[in-house]
Amino acid sequence: MTKFNFDDLIKSLYSSLVDPDGFKPFLSKLIEQCNFRSGALIMANMETRDVNIIWMEGLELENLQLFMERLDRKDPLIEELVKAAPGSLIIAGDATREVARINEPEFYRDWICDLDIHYAAGAVLTIEGSWVSQMVFQRRHDQGMFLPDEMDMLKQLIPHMQHAMHLHHIKVDQDKQRLLSQLLFDQIQQPVILIDSTNNVCHYNQKASVFLSKNYPLKVVNRKLQCIKGNKNTEINVAIDECRKNNNTQTVHIKTEDNHVLALTFAPLVKENNSIENGIAIFIYNSEQAPNLDLKILRDLFNLSDKEGKVCCELVNGRSPAEIADLHYLSYETVRTYIKRIMKKTQTSRQNELVAKLMSSPAFYPITSPLNV
Repeated sequence: MTKFNFDDLIKSLYSSLVDPDGFKPFLSKLIEQCNFRSGALIMANMETRDVNIIWMEGLELENLQLFMERLDRKDPLIEELVKAAPGSLIIAGDATREVARINEPEFYRDWICDLDIHYAAGAVLTIEGSWVSQMVFQRRHDQGMFLPDEMDMLKQLIPHMQHAMHLHHIKVDQDKQRLLSQLLFDQIQQPVILIDSTNNVCHYNQKASVFLSKNYPLKVVNRKLQCIKGNKNTEINVAIDECRKNNNTQTVHIKTEDNHVLALTFAPLVKENNSIENGIAIFIYNSEQAPNLDLKILRDLFNLSDKEGKVCCELVNGRSPAEIADLHYLSYETVRTYIKRIMKKTQTSRQNELVAKLMSSPAFYPITSPLNV
């Protein structure tokens, strides 16, 4: 019989609502106490069949990529969970494994055998429109099937998980409304991800939501932006640190499977104009199609002249005042005068702050739609 402290688990669960690491510490404790191989909280779309893994413990990022690219629609447990009513506990045991061996040989080989995931349990927590929140736990062959007392514990845990997820969704919606009312990121026609002072993803717009659900190398796992290509995660973390430390923009390039190059531009958020202290906005686009500013939106937002708008575009594209002067046949002092006027109109005091504000405005967008989102 597995030894677990139910009260301790419940305390850890509700602490997740205010923990910067979200539900990850709770999952770790549950997996340890119940002798699970791994576990995850999943959002699955019943219409599009997209699967987003929100929190994960015990699985590698490469396993996640494999599952989302090739195996999610072949998992018999996910298939049952999509059809199950909220609060239902579904167990995948020996019989399910045998069905998978016969009907889904790829899933059986690459998931059950190669990763030694022989037993699984899952439950539907909440249904929000076409999206279903699920919790899933796995066991290796040597850990054995789920025992009756363990299934009873999971059944007792489900109502608490449902309540915690409901509170989590309320908090996310409140944060989203607060962010959208001040930053208007959902008006930007390209993927934008916001991270807070602890480097946790606190919001992403609709374009980013679609982008993350597709087979691009970037995923949000355990509230962190991660790249399937592990060597890029260090580069991303360095860019975040430099962006926050120096209050300037940073860019990281990531090559995709189809040989396109994604550009991630990290822009510090101006604290006076939003409530995310030390927050960063991450703009994602195809590096071959650089982003630009919509001059009409820009003029309307900040009451800029045409020339001031063009200077803004050059600043966002990374050009210095001297380069702008040479490019447009202006004197350096004239460009500096334009920048001072722009700063006054945008209520910024430094050039880095100005660029960050421009990139955080609805006027910032890619020239064409470089990503299939």
